[in-house]
Amino acid sequence: MHAPRLLAATLVCSAALAGLTACGPTDAKKSTDAAAQSAAAAPSKAPALGDLTAAEIIKKGQEASARATSVKLTFDLTSEGLHLTGAVAQDATGNCVGQVTYGDKGSFDLLRTGGKIWLKPDAKFWQVIAPEAAKAGAGKYLAGDANGPRLKDLATFCDLGLESLKKVGKNDDGTDDTAGAVKGAPKQVGSLKAVVVTDAADGEKSEVAFAAEGEPYLLQLSITGKEPSTMTFSDFQQPVTVTAPAAAQVIDAAKYLKG
Repeated sequence: MHAPRLLAATLVCSAALAGLTACGPTDAKKSTDAAAQSAAAAPSKAPALGDLTAAEIIKKGQEASARATSVKLTFDLTSEGLHLTGAVAQDATGNCVGQVTYGDKGSFDLLRTGGKIWLKPDAKFWQVIAPEAAKAGAGKYLAGDANGPRLKDLATFCDLGLESLKKVGKNDDGTDDTAGAVKGAPKQVGSLKAVVVTDAADGEKSEVAFAAEGEPYLLQLSITGKEPSTMTFSDFQQPVTVTAPAAAQVIDAAKYLKG
């Protein structure tokens, strides 16, 4: 099943884009309430999700999750010694707001809307991406075009939520990757009841949880083992509002982020 590779690839390649590591092939109460309202919005006439086979559960979850036009992703990921945590809300129009922490390397706030990106590093993360600008940029946002160098790479996090919803249970080429998946014990994700599908390989166990009632959205991807990781999804179909920083709080990213 795709959960281990999805989590590992997400982590390692996002870090590589930021220039923090190498990227290569891998085998790898408000928020909760809003998710509950979304998941219960469209009653299903089909058999209860928990009565289906593991492959059928994944297929139903794939179909529902791929239709989502907005989501909030909360993550706690570990791979190859790198630990990433954060929460990012995004919609299908490109709006994004979130915060990401790169282990002991620092953190940054992230905004994207209307083809523009704003990144607000903390003191530690300034030293990672542009140490020469750390003093002048303290407390300010780097701003640039959504397709600009490196700023776009760091904004990869803006796309992780909806992309992950589309990829669960699939190989990189879009083919089915549900072999080995079995039904697990039901669980609770926030306030929602979830149907669980699991898989185990190479000393790691992956677990995928889908909403048991209403739309069977993907609620959580997790791995237990030597590098535990979790991605939790909520606020489906909720608006994502982005407020651009004041001009006095912005500096031009093109001056400091090269290549």
